[in-house]
Amino acid sequence: MTSLIPVQNIERVEIVKGAASTAWGAALGGVVNIITKEPNTGRPVSGMVSGSVGSKFTADSRAELSGTVDRLGYYLTAGNIHSDGLTPNTATNLNNLYGKLVYRLPSSGTATIGFSQLDVRSGMDEGNTVQWGWVHDNAENHHTSGFLKFSQPLGAKLTLDLDGFFRNNDDHMKYGGLDGQGAVTFFNDNATTEKYRGANARLTWGDGQHNLVAGVEYGHVHGVTGDLLNPPPNYDLTWDSWGFYANGALTIDRLTIIPGIRYDLTGIAGDITSYSLGATYRLYESTTLRAYGAQGYSLPRPNTNGELQKVKTIQGGIESGVVPYLWLKGTYFFNSMRNNDLQASNTFVNQDRQGFEIEARTTPFYNVSLATGYTYLHAKNADTGEELKTNSDQSVPSQVVKLALNYNKADLGLRGVLTGNYVWWNSPTGYQSESGMIWDLHLNWKLMPKSELSPELFFSGHNLFNGVQTTGTELYTNPSRWYDGGLRVRF
Repeated sequence: MTSLIPVQNIERVEIVKGAASTAWGAALGGVVNIITKEPNTGRPVSGMVSGSVGSKFTADSRAELSGTVDRLGYYLTAGNIHSDGLTPNTATNLNNLYGKLVYRLPSSGTATIGFSQLDVRSGMDEGNTVQWGWVHDNAENHHTSGFLKFSQPLGAKLTLDLDGFFRNNDDHMKYGGLDGQGAVTFFNDNATTEKYRGANARLTWGDGQHNLVAGVEYGHVHGVTGDLLNPPPNYDLTWDSWGFYANGALTIDRLTIIPGIRYDLTGIAGDITSYSLGATYRLYESTTLRAYGAQGYSLPRPNTNGELQKVKTIQGGIESGVVPYLWLKGTYFFNSMRNNDLQASNTFVNQDRQGFEIEARTTPFYNVSLATGYTYLHAKNADTGEELKTNSDQSVPSQVVKLALNYNKADLGLRGVLTGNYVWWNSPTGYQSESGMIWDLHLNWKLMPKSELSPELFFSGHNLFNGVQTTGTELYTNPSRWYDGGLRVRF
C-alpha cells in the first residue's frame, strides 16, 4: 500500500491518470509510481538525521546514510513514526527499514538490490466507539519486500533490463466490543496474507526522439483471507499471471505519438488485451496540445468470482505559458468503467465519469508565487443514468479546489507554503458528511543558506481553522488543528 511507504524513502512520485494497463497491467483508474532514492554518487559518505514532534506526541524520527565507494553505491534509511492519535482510535506506531545497493558492472551495466521492512500498528487499543456498541480496535501490518535488477547496455541505443522481486504482506484488522463485565473483547481478527513473486525482462531501444520498450512479465501470487477467530478462511488461492507488452514514442517535428499494447493472462479472471494511443503537438514554443485514449483493466477481489473490471479513457487538453508570468493547463477527461467493484456492499456497477481539470501557476514575484487547481466531476450509473453520489460504498466528489501560496527566499534560506484544499463530496441528503476547506502551513529555515550541510528547522500547522472535510462524520472525522516541528541535519 502506497500510504505505508515513508516519505523519506521517496525521490519522486509520478502520477498517470486514467487507464494505464499497457505499461502497468492491472491499472483501472491510473497509477501512482513511487521512485525511491538512489545512492549519493558524489561522496563516499553522506547522511541525514531528522526528528520532529507535535500534538498528541506525533513524532517522526529518521536517519539516512548514503554514498558511493569505487563501483558500489549504497542508500540506507531507518525511521519511526509515532502518534498517540489526533482523533479517537487513530494512534499509530510505524517502524521502517529500507536499503538499496547499486554496483556498476565492468561492462557499463548496473546491478541493484533493494530491501524493505515495514511494521505498523494502529489503533493501539485506546478507542471505544461506545455509541455504536463495538470497538474498531487496532490494525497490524507487516510488509517485507525486495528486488534484484540488472541493467546492461547492448549497444548505443539498446538496453536489456532483468528484474526479480518478492513481497510478503501480513495484515490484521480486529473488531470487538464490551462483554458483560464491561471489558473489551474481540469478536473478529480479519487477516490477509499475501505472497508475491515475479520477474520482468524488457528491451529498450532508442533515444529522446524515437524509442521502443518491449518485454514480458511473470507473477506468482498466493493469498489467504479470513477471520482467524471464526474459521474457515474466505479464500485460499494461488495463481500465476503473464503479461506481454510494447510501448514506444515517435517524434516527427512538433508531433509526438505514443502508442502501447499489452496482452495479459491474468490467471484468475481470464485474458485481456489493453491498448493506448497518445499524442502531443507543440503548437507554439510555449503551448502544447495533448490527447490520450486507452483501454485498461483491474483484477476482481479473489473471493467475489467477479469478472475483470474494465475501463476506457479519453483525455484531451492544452497547456501554455503564452500569458506573461502565468502557466495554464486545462484537461477534459471521460472514463467508461464497467463491472466496477463497490467493495463496501459487494456489488458491481457500470459507471461513466467525466469532467475537466484546470491548473494555473504564476512565476515568482518578490519571491512569492501562486498556484491553483480545480476539478469538476460528473459520475453516473451507466445503466440507469442516475447520478452517483458519495456514500458508504464510494467517494464521488463533484468539485475539488486546491490553492497554494509559495514563498522562497534562497539567500536567507527561508521557504514556506500555505495550502488550501476544498472537497465537495456531493453526498445524498441524510448521509453524514461535511465539505469544507482545510488550510495547512509549512515553514522551513536553512540556518546557513550557502552551505549544503546546513541544519534546517521546520514547522507545520495543520488544519489551521479547524475545518471539517470527511465522510461518515458520526464515526470518523478529520483531525482538528495540530502542529509539529523539528530539526534536520545533513552531513
